[in-house]
Amino acid sequence: MYTKELCTSQTWLEEMVYNLLRYHGYEQPEDIDVLEICRTFNIEVWFSEGRSRSFPHPRKAGWFVIQIDSTLCEEEQREKIAHELGHLILHCGAQPGLPELMICMQESQTNHFAEHLLVPFYMFDRLFYRVNRYEAPRYIARLFRVTEKIARQRFDRFLSRAFQRGFEHYI
Repeated sequence: MYTKELCTSQTWLEEMVYNLLRYHGYEQPEDIDVLEICRTFNIEVWFSEGRSRSFPHPRKAGWFVIQIDSTLCEEEQREKIAHELGHLILHCGAQPGLPELMICMQESQTNHFAEHLLVPFYMFDRLFYRVNRYEAPRYIARLFRVTEKIARQRFDRFLSRAFQRGFEHYI
């Protein structure tokens, strides 16, 4: 079936994130618990007003903190947590001393990490035949608890993957 080919991982990052999700037993969108994933990496999530960021835990050696702006909506908070988690898993050191090109590369990687974590393609089988392609971004946003912006990006990437493989007439 074409959905299996479109929903399997295609990159090392996608494979790594899907392995992480499956390690936790996440097979449905409502299963994805970013706070639980953070705990497995010795990361506490703190909510307070101000910019979202990550830093070493001030009282627990070997732990980190992801601080999230408490004024954001739930979907934006989940996206920020996933983004900061991506930095902690994928990168080491601090960005301020890095060249601009390296910072851009890290931000791109981290954004892709967050997209794969929050809206994994292997869970897209629930989409087929439920909504048309124009309703899909809003449906994805509700189902995966993300903003419509991220949902639209993921659906556009999925359509691109389908078109590259000649499956566009199925979607």
